[in-house]
Amino acid sequence: MVQPASSDAGPVCVFAGGVSAARVSEGGGLMRYVRRRCPAVLLAVVLGVLGILGGATGGRAAAPDPLLRIVHASSDAPAIDVYVNGQRVTTAPAFAAVTPYTVVPAGAASVQVLAAGAGPGGQTFLSTNLDLLPGEAYTVVAADRAVRMAPVILTDTRAQAADGQAHVRLVHVSPDAPPVADVAVVGGPVIARNLPFKGATGYLTVAPGSYAFEIRPAGTTQALATTPTLTLEADRSYSAFVMGQLGDNTFRAVIAVDNAATGGIGGIPSTGGGGMVASAPVSPQPFLIAICAVALASIGGLLRARQARACRTR
Repeated sequence: MVQPASSDAGPVCVFAGGVSAARVSEGGGLMRYVRRRCPAVLLAVVLGVLGILGGATGGRAAAPDPLLRIVHASSDAPAIDVYVNGQRVTTAPAFAAVTPYTVVPAGAASVQVLAAGAGPGGQTFLSTNLDLLPGEAYTVVAADRAVRMAPVILTDTRAQAADGQAHVRLVHVSPDAPPVADVAVVGGPVIARNLPFKGATGYLTVAPGSYAFEIRPAGTTQALATTPTLTLEADRSYSAFVMGQLGDNTFRAVIAVDNAATGGIGGIPSTGGGGMVASAPVSPQPFLIAICAVALASIGGLLRARQARACRTR
């Protein structure tokens, strides 16, 4: 509906599809008119700015919390409990066990490995301090014999192997294998040279398939030990832990998946047994948008009502 314009310089109200317009008198000025007649417009501007700021900050995804897993590589040690900052997060039930990834808070962390069930103050096999970064995944290997157990700290990849290949990282934690070893594919080439005890290679790119590895004294062709056959699938990344002792027939290779076929850590992370779940930040963006929407709808209603009253009185 369109109302005829009056002969003076007062407002002319036009309603078409819910859109309104006004002519301001010559003695006024647009900003003075807005401040006098439409203070809600200023509120809408403020809320709009807040919404933009909220979108800019809330739109940036926070890095995920770090992940931690434990490899029990000490053949003469019992089952172990793992504590982070005084809270139990996981249990490795026996030698050669690899725990699932556990979500832990980022930042400085005190990690302790105790005899299972001993509780804080019980028999402690090792203690170490870590700086856990957001978005990273870590493996702590409880290595060597129980009487001198020591940690081997590894940062795991989240990357997917490219072009249908596989990635494998070799970790030497066998205390009576050669202290410096070469690792070769049985019937194939040497893939790692001069690998020290408690050392690890980088991630090696290999074709998918089944492999057994020979452990040799560095610089020789003599195979002192051969691992069981390990199967590596395309697009996955693995860690292969050579552990145990030749002298007590516990020598073996244990393989663990470091990422899923589509990239990222394999498996569903555990939240641990000690309440170590770190809360993800909540973005304020949805709340700001909702507030702005409600405010703008209310302002629109108020302005239409005010303009309708002005038109009826003229």
